[in-house]
Amino acid sequence: MLIVGAGAVGGFLAEELARIGFSPLRLVDPDTLAVENLMRHPLGAPALGQPKAPALAEKIRRDFPPCDAIGHHADFLELPAHQQRSLVGGADVVVAATDSAACQRHVNRVALAVGKPAVYPAVWVDPRIRDAEVGEILWVLPGRRTPCYECAAAFRRATADTQAARGARVDIQLVALATAQVVTALAHPDDDRSAILDPQRTAIYLHGLTPTSPGVRATFPTTGLSSQNVRVPFPSPPCPACRGWRHVASSPASATVGTGGRPGDDRGCGWPVLAAIVLCIVVLFVVSLTHGTPR
Repeated sequence: MLIVGAGAVGGFLAEELARIGFSPLRLVDPDTLAVENLMRHPLGAPALGQPKAPALAEKIRRDFPPCDAIGHHADFLELPAHQQRSLVGGADVVVAATDSAACQRHVNRVALAVGKPAVYPAVWVDPRIRDAEVGEILWVLPGRRTPCYECAAAFRRATADTQAARGARVDIQLVALATAQVVTALAHPDDDRSAILDPQRTAIYLHGLTPTSPGVRATFPTTGLSSQNVRVPFPSPPCPACRGWRHVASSPASATVGTGGRPGDDRGCGWPVLAAIVLCIVVLFVVSLTHGTPR
């Protein structure tokens, strides 16, 4: 498993994947842990000033000894092309959880070229809504079986921007838990775990445990934890990254759909993923009670 970006979303996701049993884990991130990261990152104050990816990998090896975790203190964009392809090619699923749109697009193109499934978790950034109130999880299968990251960027052009690490810790953890379920389903397509993914829809929008902001009330009309599975369309002209376009859809997941609009216009049932998230929260709560203090 490869996670590009070991910030808030990528950090909690890495721990969750290790807890599930994924190994090896490869983490890539160019940043060091700063004071402002502490409120929404699994690393604590003892790791201040340390490179995030190696420090997080060390923590995972200590907390989950069966997991072979290695952290690379590097900018994925600046790695040699052969190393980028090697890291992506050696992973069952690639996760891009950076706050750089350029890096997200580049990971998308490398994953498409190497032929690996990829997942892009993020949170909405919009002055009309609370930080991290809405999470976005997009997954991409190679071979034009689904729209890619750049197709989706065009789809939500009129909506909120996204980034990987902003907002409250609890909201970030919800996104990480949901992403872990998507990654697990993609990594095990032949067993029951893949059933949480709707083949007709390739993005999940997740609302947190707080009252709904006016800016997203049309998409999430009720308060509390909820999710929407959304059909991301291929663009009308060929996508510059995957070359997919609306009129050459090659699978049910790529079928001709509407022109997009605000996520939630073409909705599906998000209850399987939501149920998995709630179960994870309950398990973590029980574990925290068992150990006396929450993690």
